[in-house]
Amino acid sequence: QENPNLRGKPVAVIPSNTDHTCAIAASYEAKAYGVKTGTIIRDAKQMCPNLICVPARHDIYVQYHNRIIEEIIKHTPINKVWSIDELSSRLPPNKRNKEAACKVVRNIKQGLWDNVGTAISCSVGLAPNSLLGKIASDMQKPDGLTILAQEDLPGPLLKLKLTDITGIGKNMEARLMR
Repeated sequence: QENPNLRGKPVAVIPSNTDHTCAIAASYEAKAYGVKTGTIIRDAKQMCPNLICVPARHDIYVQYHNRIIEEIIKHTPINKVWSIDELSSRLPPNKRNKEAACKVVRNIKQGLWDNVGTAISCSVGLAPNSLLGKIASDMQKPDGLTILAQEDLPGPLLKLKLTDITGIGKNMEARLMR
């Protein structure tokens, strides 16, 4: 949002300007080369020779976080803020049907575009609980909307890999497989 020249390019956010640090975030374009959070920058530059490394600007991230929160609470109550870029909402009973919930999502997305920035998007998961909502939001990125309706479960979940489930990384996957 702050630097339009970076849009559509492979970018890694780094805490310090050295090849010995790791990426703390990566654009979708960088992720296409295999660069992800935790990738050592010297390795990332081998994976993606055109990688652009930019220093983290935590003060700016906090400002955007606050603006995003202000926008979202115009449309739905926030149940819990999980991190600087993740939160969950327990929709009021009158907004829990598919049509009303999708309208809330459309209004949030439009509000972010209008009031926070045209490069700010969000992926939303509508589901019976926060864990399933998080899993659903990860199923369609960037800027997606995935609905995991109670009556459709467990169907869509059966197609997922274990590592698609929040909190299960490669080590936990190996342990679970054992």
